[in-house]
Amino acid sequence: MRRIHTFADHYGPCLKWLLLSLIAGWLVACAPSRAIYIPPEGQTPPPPSTIPQPTGHEAPRPAPSQHPILRAPAEIREADMPRKSTEAAMDAARPSAAKPAGVTDDPQYLASMHLVDQAQRALSQGDPDNAIAPLEQAIQVDVYNGEAFFGLARAWKMKGSHSKALEFANKAEILFQDNPRKLREVYLLKAELFKELQDGSKAEYYLNKAARLN
Repeated sequence: MRRIHTFADHYGPCLKWLLLSLIAGWLVACAPSRAIYIPPEGQTPPPPSTIPQPTGHEAPRPAPSQHPILRAPAEIREADMPRKSTEAAMDAARPSAAKPAGVTDDPQYLASMHLVDQAQRALSQGDPDNAIAPLEQAIQVDVYNGEAFFGLARAWKMKGSHSKALEFANKAEILFQDNPRKLREVYLLKAELFKELQDGSKAEYYLNKAARLN
């Protein structure tokens, strides 16, 4: 008896292989991809950079920043400021008793000199005790009054305190730097003090300084 071939007999194996091929392709597509190693000689070199390179005559420029660069102001230290000597600072602050020009317009100076006048009357009568108090008040009113310091030097000399007399005489000497006449009186007083202290060399030194101011 002759067998009749159906559609499945002719095309069944082809359909089976086609289905297997589709399943294998789908599995390959879903599998994770792996990097493929390419040897160095087969790699394509990167394109040359378009950024200009610095030459020997041009310094490299920093990359531009998106934000402005803020710089803190330079610190100002006290050590950088110009300093004045004690005498110059005292003269710059206000006219002293060693400068007669314009001082009569200063009420502070006038009040201080009023106390100095009271003390001068006590000193002329040989009463240093009644002169010291107004002279100290005169310095509190005007610390740049050289007449008050000179009066205290005379008062303490009369009381026999050479150390205090020299202390106030030194301050009067500073304040009278621009007044040769009063400075000469201070030198003579210091010469007398060192003579009483039996220091002949210093006494002679201040006598010579007073002589040069004649």
